[in-house]
Amino acid sequence: MTEPVINLITPPDKLFNDDPSILLVNPNDNIKNQMNEVLKDLDTRINLYLYDKSETADQTWLIDIANSVNSIIVDVDNTHDEQWLIGYLLSFSKTFYLTNRDFIPYNVINTNRIYDVKQVVEGGALAKTKK
Repeated sequence: MTEPVINLITPPDKLFNDDPSILLVNPNDNIKNQMNEVLKDLDTRINLYLYDKSETADQTWLIDIANSVNSIIVDVDNTHDEQWLIGYLLSFSKTFYLTNRDFIPYNVINTNRIYDVKQVVEGGALAKTKK
């Protein structure tokens, strides 16, 4: 069996292959650490797209990638200057979001609220790639 390969892709790059792909949007350090732990248990190739507002503001790239990946994980609490992106990304059924806010009804748009990145794997989005 081949070793797993995680391709980390950031703007403006794109990778065109058949590997499962995940987009992380504005993840805080805790979410990045959770993702690292999840990726340690994978035994396949995966494309990990990272959009981090502190490094780039390429919203065109983000929208393009959001349309092509298998799963999207959004840190709602860390997306401050781009509030419109939250609504856009939550409109996808493949989007999972993390937030500590209870007073904003994101669940009206999307019921895929998660509390830990592992839930995306356990929920089936990456279950086939788990060791």
